[in-house]
Amino acid sequence: MNEKSKSGHLKQTIIALVCLAAAAAVLLAVWRALAPRGEAGAKTVAVQVVHGDGSTREFTLDTQQAYLGQALVEGGVVEDNQSAYGLYILTADGETADEGNQEWWKVTKGGQRVDTGADSTPIADGDAFELTLTVGYDGL
Repeated sequence: MNEKSKSGHLKQTIIALVCLAAAAAVLLAVWRALAPRGEAGAKTVAVQVVHGDGSTREFTLDTQQAYLGQALVEGGVVEDNQSAYGLYILTADGETADEGNQEWWKVTKGGQRVDTGADSTPIADGDAFELTLTVGYDGL
């Protein structure tokens, strides 16, 4: 490969990297603009915990928090188990999921799956959530 060819290849690589960085910046800006936002202020949120044996317990959380994770910890519904990605719900209402048996706590709102983590799920006055001990990772 001659010097002219190497120089052209380097130039193309730099241009490609700059374009990739610009695209990543645009995508990040769009994600931040469209991400659900919580608002602080007084609100009441209902949470139903559905245990592995099918029993349930209802919690009424009166909170100033903007997001579900903070309200769950503050209200004593879940243990504060922070991971690199935010709150990881391992224990709810005293029952700990057995990860070795593929158990995990599914979060739903009005019976519909919540596709955000607890720390990024905004809450509003009157919302109702469910935490259900679920077995198996298939069909997440």
